[in-house]
Amino acid sequence: MSLMENGVANHVFDIIFIIKLAAIIVPLIGISFILRNLLGADKKKWFSYNHINDFHKKGDSRLRGLFIILILASLPWTINKPLAISAMVAIFTVVLLGFQAFAEWKFSSNRQNFKVSLVEIGLFLIALLGVVLWFS
Repeated sequence: MSLMENGVANHVFDIIFIIKLAAIIVPLIGISFILRNLLGADKKKWFSYNHINDFHKKGDSRLRGLFIILILASLPWTINKPLAISAMVAIFTVVLLGFQAFAEWKFSSNRQNFKVSLVEIGLFLIALLGVVLWFS
């Protein structure tokens, strides 16, 4: 009886996958939390997205709408290319975080918020590079 026949290899892969996923997510959240405390930036609420002002809210909505349109319009060419869709999602995430950082820099009463957002963009790109290297 081999490992694959009794499913042990599948469970080992699942455990390794969860450990690697945690190794990516925990530093992203932890570094952001530590920086917010060190710099005195506003604390973010979990699973909530607070817009700074009407400009930020409208810009965010328009970017999300544009992203949905681009994804749907590109589906005929990318339906069998998950890497292309993943790249589009990554680019959208960086653009959206960049817009958030701009809005925080321009309109936020606490000038430290945009610095943390810029660091979050860098951390996201590093994590993305790690995931790409992991799967290649």
